[in-house]
Amino acid sequence: MIAALLLDMDGTLVDSEPVHFQAHQRLLATVGVQVTEVDLVGNIGKGDQTFYADLARRADVPCDPAAWVRGKTAMLMQLYQEKGLALRPGAQDLLDAAIQAAIPRMLVTNSERAVAILALHAAGIAHQLTGRVCWEDTPAHKPDPMPYRLAASRLALPASACIAIEDSPSGVRAAVAAGCRTLAVVGLVPEADLRAAGAHRVVNSLAGLADLAALDRLLS
Repeated sequence: MIAALLLDMDGTLVDSEPVHFQAHQRLLATVGVQVTEVDLVGNIGKGDQTFYADLARRADVPCDPAAWVRGKTAMLMQLYQEKGLALRPGAQDLLDAAIQAAIPRMLVTNSERAVAILALHAAGIAHQLTGRVCWEDTPAHKPDPMPYRLAASRLALPASACIAIEDSPSGVRAAVAAGCRTLAVVGLVPEADLRAAGAHRVVNSLAGLADLAALDRLLS
């Protein structure tokens, strides 16, 4: 059976990507930089500092990427507090099944800890995901495998015994490189891109994955 679930947050467990997009657009409007839907989707699973530096270079405007990230983060957290955050279909059932089966769960996210905690509370699942690897925990981030390796080591498990669930090519590459059996969930990123990143299996939704024995077989 599955030894542990290592779970991405944004776009995988919670439907937060549209809220991130809104925060990006609000921040970039204040500095006179235009951003397209293609730009926003392309940044899924990556770091905002590099994203902002690239946009500023393209627009030929001065940029303090860290300051822009702080501004976007403040807007994002305000949106979470105002609107709450919806879970992706099937996420709650999967978490409940893992708890019932006493399977450890570890969040593995490129989000900063304060943002991750607020998002988990806004979605009502903070108490079910108390183990967390966040941006501050590793010097390298997805697509680097370090966050997944740290998550497995905190659980005293080999990465190969864990199932990672992701929704972005960046996250898939990180999990696969760490040695996890990796399931990708289609959201804003097309299935072909997730397969090209190396996902062992791709599904359209977390719905139906609460049958953990079936999930284990799917990735065998």
